[in-house]
Amino acid sequence: MKHIHCLLLLLSWVVLNAQDLSSTYSISVDHITVGTLTATKTIDGDKTTYTINSTSVIHLLGKTTITTSFVGVFRNGVLESSAYTSEKDGHPYDSSVISESNGIYTISRKGKKTTLSNPITLVTCMLYFEKPVSGAQYFDVLEAVYSPIESTTTNTYLYTDSSNNEKTTYTYANNVLEQGTTNHTLYNFTFRLKE
Repeated sequence: MKHIHCLLLLLSWVVLNAQDLSSTYSISVDHITVGTLTATKTIDGDKTTYTINSTSVIHLLGKTTITTSFVGVFRNGVLESSAYTSEKDGHPYDSSVISESNGIYTISRKGKKTTLSNPITLVTCMLYFEKPVSGAQYFDVLEAVYSPIESTTTNTYLYTDSSNNEKTTYTYANNVLEQGTTNHTLYNFTFRLKE
């Protein structure tokens, strides 16, 4: 009986320590819905995994299906590894793989490798699950750059991508990301939380 009690305590601890948070967003281009994005955060003890997947069908000079997949693993609040891939019509389009060893990150993209030696703690994938730290620099895993984010109102933040100067506005309600809008030269890209 004592063993059963210990097993039940262990199982309840595992259930309490493994938590999944998930949100689904509709993706639109110039107010026309083109797809869906799902963001999931899984907490398991000192390990947190972010998973973001999207599929969009865009009609620009013909029909194009774009899929993206991201997995980022953090341990004790520090990025341990990440993998990002995107495809156009089922063919690889872009990718980035980041791995950490002895405090050094190796970033692989398009056949090129670069390294970073500072711990990566704030990454853009977190913006789906928590309000950002205003004035902080957030890391983009694809471009491998830090970019600033600033509060513009109580619940709105502006992220300026250092690699191309694109601006994304993030809007929150009750600490939950409700909407993000990126202003491109040719179109506006928006993801909005589904009810």
